[in-house]
Amino acid sequence: MKEETEKLDDCWNRVGVWAYSVSRCERLKDVVHCRNCEVFIAAGKQILERELPPGYQQENLAILAGTNTASPQDCVSIIIFRLGAEYFSLPANVFETVTESRPVHRLPHVNNPYVKGVVNISGEVCLCHSLMTVLAVDDCFDESEEKERHAYKRMIIVNLDEGRYVFPVDEVKGMARYRPAQLTSAPATIDDEIHKLIRGTFQYEDDRVAVLDVDGLHRMLHVESP
Repeated sequence: MKEETEKLDDCWNRVGVWAYSVSRCERLKDVVHCRNCEVFIAAGKQILERELPPGYQQENLAILAGTNTASPQDCVSIIIFRLGAEYFSLPANVFETVTESRPVHRLPHVNNPYVKGVVNISGEVCLCHSLMTVLAVDDCFDESEEKERHAYKRMIIVNLDEGRYVFPVDEVKGMARYRPAQLTSAPATIDDEIHKLIRGTFQYEDDRVAVLDVDGLHRMLHVESP
């Protein structure tokens, strides 16, 4: 097993989205994320198909037997993204795709504060909404900190109650899971209208993540649509 592991070229840790180096893989321009790259996929298959070391199954059965783990049914899969310095999330099943940032063309005579304009997504012209405005997120962010994160601005395309929405975000952190019991109330200092859009918050790694309410978000944007 050690020999097979040594054959793996973990370029995703050296020049990919998980790397701390300044240089970046040229493939990212086309694939956006290492998870979409054939090199990463091939490496994953190689790991999954290798033989288990002796005693591995017995050791894990012993660990699981003495651990109180949550079943998948108790967990909610989400995708975490960043706006400014704050982290938010939406259920993974509402995501249609995540794509690279692209130009937004303003619409004349549209007074809706949540609409940034229109954007071309796979040849289709779509309305582009600003979650920064909806959630009253401060867009002042230290550029040096942004570079240190090696973050890539993205656009997320989601389906909320059959409504298709495009939102620019400052970074897509990736997929995670949480248990509803983990959620704590959003800070009381948040405006009441925004408070209604947040189901709760939970700690994920070093960040506090707000879980957005899909129905509430759709209702607000649908009512305010031009």
